[in-house]
Amino acid sequence: MSAVRPPVPPLALLPQPSPESPHCRRRYSPDATLLLVGFVGAGKKTLGIIASVGLRRRFIDFEAIFCQEAQLSPQDFIAQHGSARYRELELQLTRSLLKRCATGCVIVGLGWMANRQQQMLLGEFARDHPVVYVRRDRSDLQQFIATSPETFSRIFDAGNAFFQLCSSFDFFNRTQESTDYAGRPLPANMKLKETERVFLGFLQRIFGRVNRALYSSDPLSASHTYALQVPLTWLDQPDSELEALEGGADAINLVIDMDTYPLSELSEKAVKHMATIRKYTRVPVFAEVVPSQVDSARYRDMLQMLLRLAPDALVCPLGDTQMIEKLNKLKDTTSIIATYHQRVTSPANASGQKMRYLLETAQNLGCDALRITAEPRSPADNLQCVALQQALSEGSKIPIVVYCTGPLGRASTCLNPTLSPVVLPSMQDAGVSLQSAQQALASCFLLPKTLFTVFGQNVARSMSPALHNAAYAACGLPHIYNALPSDNFSDIHNLLNSADHGGVAVSLPYKTEVLPFLNEISPEAKDIRAVNTVVIERNHPTNGNQSTVLRGYNTDYIGIRDCIDKNLSPANAVRRGTSALIVGAGGMARAAIYACYQLGVQHICIYNRTPENARKLADYYSKWADSKPGTRLHLAVLRSLDDPWPITLRQPSIVVACLPVLQPYCQIPVTLQLSDAWLQSTTGGVFIDVCIPQ
Repeated sequence: MSAVRPPVPPLALLPQPSPESPHCRRRYSPDATLLLVGFVGAGKKTLGIIASVGLRRRFIDFEAIFCQEAQLSPQDFIAQHGSARYRELELQLTRSLLKRCATGCVIVGLGWMANRQQQMLLGEFARDHPVVYVRRDRSDLQQFIATSPETFSRIFDAGNAFFQLCSSFDFFNRTQESTDYAGRPLPANMKLKETERVFLGFLQRIFGRVNRALYSSDPLSASHTYALQVPLTWLDQPDSELEALEGGADAINLVIDMDTYPLSELSEKAVKHMATIRKYTRVPVFAEVVPSQVDSARYRDMLQMLLRLAPDALVCPLGDTQMIEKLNKLKDTTSIIATYHQRVTSPANASGQKMRYLLETAQNLGCDALRITAEPRSPADNLQCVALQQALSEGSKIPIVVYCTGPLGRASTCLNPTLSPVVLPSMQDAGVSLQSAQQALASCFLLPKTLFTVFGQNVARSMSPALHNAAYAACGLPHIYNALPSDNFSDIHNLLNSADHGGVAVSLPYKTEVLPFLNEISPEAKDIRAVNTVVIERNHPTNGNQSTVLRGYNTDYIGIRDCIDKNLSPANAVRRGTSALIVGAGGMARAAIYACYQLGVQHICIYNRTPENARKLADYYSKWADSKPGTRLHLAVLRSLDDPWPITLRQPSIVVACLPVLQPYCQIPVTLQLSDAWLQSTTGGVFIDVCIPQ
């Protein structure tokens, strides 16, 4: 259904943006109201509802406020009273709304008729509140504006300038596909799931609540991390294999060449394809601009524009100190990576005064990392880069990245420990792929072959070895993963004491039994009182006395949490009254309750064939939750299949079955039975069976 948008003013009537404008600041109160602006049909209302649920805020649609006040829709009001009277009332209502609802809200629908006063009012609001310009493909927007292509183009240009002036961030709302990666039709209630994930992640970065995935490498750590180099031009190709973006790299670096498109078109494409990357990958996203050879002003404008996309990191030349200072003032959660390019120095000068000066400059400017690249004259120059990286890293407060460029520099790319640039498999002529980089480390014996084992009673047919070994091969890792089924827990000691082993995955029924034998236990595993992952860390101090540390983690709850989050439709997003049903009372049930708590579920019922064990589990988590700050956890026990669902609770939209496939110490299958009275959620939900057949 199309709608006619009122005319917007020509570009000349709108003030031009200033890089120093107050609304460029990006540090907000945690409860600051979020404002979404944009064209009709951009999806502001849908995103606003998603944000209001995800951020636990009140949703306000300005059009509803206007209709309530004027007893007419904006279109009908303009038809009866004219545009001038509409602007007057719109401005009055906008000023009142922004004053009354400055905190705890998500507002959409403002800026329906762009004008100078409205822009100034919204710009003033953006001083202390995030204002997001929701963008969409022009072809999608044109469906909602019934006019000629020429008129639409003028409306778009003027409106686009207006929304950019009164906002601090850009979010591109991708039109969602109707099928999944395998071509299967998506259920109607799941079509917005990826939009929800990407948009809420975007808002978390805006509000400074970036959550890095547990047990994932920090891209800026010195643990051989990799940044996948993705050219904007590649993303713009219709036949690009976007699934290749999720290939094991620790970060994605969006590379933007200033000379490929005009600035306005380049900005639109950067906004669009930042959203593309975030849809197809979950790792941090960096942005790097290849400077124009003729226009440095366009380059600086592009860097500032990229901050509107809330990237995880932005790359900027160290020589442009004014630009770095400006970016540091404007950024919040975005890291700044300073870069310097030179010809290779001799080893004697590798840690000389010039290099130390560069490092001190980067640190004094507040940069989060320093990247030095060089043009090699021979393959031997790669070793000079390695020496330079090691010399500068000693005593440095920030990570140091050093490598040679071009075909002759590929060895240094493999040896550099932090943010080594890797390319897509289809672009190996232009660089080193992730698989090749790690194979090179293994060939140099810098990445030793390590054994990993899944240990438990019924793991003979576990899928873990096949999954892990396939992943090792895809990423170029030399490791081997196998299974050891055993009815005797003491067999685990041979694995933990083996010099070849790097870790053990602990399966049923030993997840609690292993606890006393560990040197360190993660906070999550302590809370859950179960460990499913033991990492064997061997230290090699300078005195030659090798030590071994056994660290225990629980990753079961992460898998359960992410599975719930990924498959719970936006209609069933976790709210204050959300309920969950956990079936079982063992170690996996402990992880499931912890996962639900992490997602914000406050009401949980437990059903187990032995009610006493369910009661012990409920009592434990009740006391545990009471000792934690924040929201309380309410647990109830369903003693039999005849018990009704508690009348004070909503029907569960989350059901997690945590029963073993076989009964302990025998081969009798376990049968799952649930009461129909517990499965009456009118909006459906998600059912997860975490104990897959082995």
